[in-house]
Amino acid sequence: MGKIGTWLQIGRTFGARDGLLRLGYELRRGSGLMSRRMQSVRGWGSWDLKHIAPKTSPEYILSIRRQGGPPFFFSDARSLAPELKKILGARGEELVVAEANGILEGSMPFFGRMSFECGFPPKWFQNPATGQRVSPDRPWTQMRFASDDYGDLKFILEPSRFLFVYPLARAYALSGDERFPAAFWNAIENWTGNSPPMSGPLWICGQESSLRILAWSFALYAFLHSPATTPHRVALLLSMIAAHAWRTMQTLGYARSQRSNHLISEAVGLWTAGTLYPELNDAAGWQKEGARLLQEAVLDQITPQGAYLQDSFNYQRMVLHQLLWTIRLSEIYNIQLDSEILTRTVAAFEFVRDFVDSESGHAPNHGSNDGSNILPLTACDYGDFRPLMRLGSCVLDRMTALQPGPWDEAALWLCAEKGVPHPSSAWVGVSGTTSLPESTGYHRIGTANSWALVRAGRYTRRPFHADQLHVDLWWHGLNLARDAGTYLYNGEPPWTNGLAGTAVHNTVMVDHRDQMRRAGRFLWLDWAQASGRSFSASSSMSPSMTRADSPNCFEGEHDGYRRLGVKHRRMVQCISEDAWVIV
Repeated sequence: MGKIGTWLQIGRTFGARDGLLRLGYELRRGSGLMSRRMQSVRGWGSWDLKHIAPKTSPEYILSIRRQGGPPFFFSDARSLAPELKKILGARGEELVVAEANGILEGSMPFFGRMSFECGFPPKWFQNPATGQRVSPDRPWTQMRFASDDYGDLKFILEPSRFLFVYPLARAYALSGDERFPAAFWNAIENWTGNSPPMSGPLWICGQESSLRILAWSFALYAFLHSPATTPHRVALLLSMIAAHAWRTMQTLGYARSQRSNHLISEAVGLWTAGTLYPELNDAAGWQKEGARLLQEAVLDQITPQGAYLQDSFNYQRMVLHQLLWTIRLSEIYNIQLDSEILTRTVAAFEFVRDFVDSESGHAPNHGSNDGSNILPLTACDYGDFRPLMRLGSCVLDRMTALQPGPWDEAALWLCAEKGVPHPSSAWVGVSGTTSLPESTGYHRIGTANSWALVRAGRYTRRPFHADQLHVDLWWHGLNLARDAGTYLYNGEPPWTNGLAGTAVHNTVMVDHRDQMRRAGRFLWLDWAQASGRSFSASSSMSPSMTRADSPNCFEGEHDGYRRLGVKHRRMVQCISEDAWVIV
């Protein structure tokens, strides 16, 4: 297919709405209109409190919050110490404080499972993986997310998500050590001094701006009663939050065109800024726009059955964290969100729950995974989904079969005033298998201890991985046949989202070709469409190992190789807990 044909097919893939939104964004960016818009509000003087909240004062903003309003998930982080100590135990408490001390010594957590020596405050503009540095004065409107000059920008942006404030808050709640709130405010002042509004690489992304709003808000309330939290510093933080909300508003067209977790993050960031900081002039508008966009994104991206548009359990966890954050705050503030937001959130939570392994607490590393864990509020491993299960059961009032453990901590932080539900055998999500609607494109077969995920979906939105009929096999908590995940989106070949192809999935590859035609790092054409069904077939398993609604067999096919005259058919059957047949 020639270039014209490819571009026409890309246009049909994205559709007129998304194409026009993206085109509008690129025209504004390329023409200089975006840059001029950003230049109009550069310098923190534009965001001084007398401009953005003229009817209040720094002293009042801090005083009213210390008296209980506007409220947050908890009134005083230090009051959580007794319950935190019960959840963590003596050894867990030591590890939390040790992690926070490590951050103060410059060891910064990255992507859930690694750390880099970045100093403290971090070297905001240095890629710790390569040592490359980007100029703080480089206009973000002239940058992309990868360059030979600075590598993958994600490594530079990660410290500026301020996810390190969560371990600092946990350690402060446990120890009362004033070094931790002092470190947060030191980082805030350092960041503002090095990254003026709208003018450098750290302002490139509305989603990053929104995630900072969440992290800063959590830290403000966690350190609210510390002597390090002064009226001047709180005023500075509100200026930063106002600037970030304004920045997010400027590129919503791009976020909407992406139809991904970006839009949900930006909607939640705006809604949070508008809800928690009513003193700010634009707060009501941010809250209204955030709620509108959140409704749009949730209805568009989460199916009624709970499957997520991006076909990724990690991204679905990220989205659920933000939805649970919003729903819980809406309860506290008595704000009525659209009922379908709650309905789809419950469906998404229960969908993920059905794929959490009962022994390990992990879920398949399916689809895109950029290492995000935006609420690192437990001592559990990055891949452990039990903290999400406990948090979701608390916020959504679902029963849980999980026994008490370190996964309870996130629920304590967000539901301290509500109470964490006690275990109940009535909820069977991670202790058995389930029969999901075929329309989700996901099939789970087998038993609680020996099970498989089989991917067989019909795409109506752009796919992210060429993985039809991929099989993920689990046995007693071990992921024996697994998905490779993502590793890097931007890197030296083959690490340009190289793990999205068919070759690294547990499925058949014909003539060394992908199931679909690759047209970019994140773009596939000639979509492979699959169909399949899960059902119960005769096996050697005893009746006690199976349930009527627990299928043990899958059969399906996909047409990704139709251009070669080939159709791939697959059958997967659990014969016993120790024996599987895949044909």
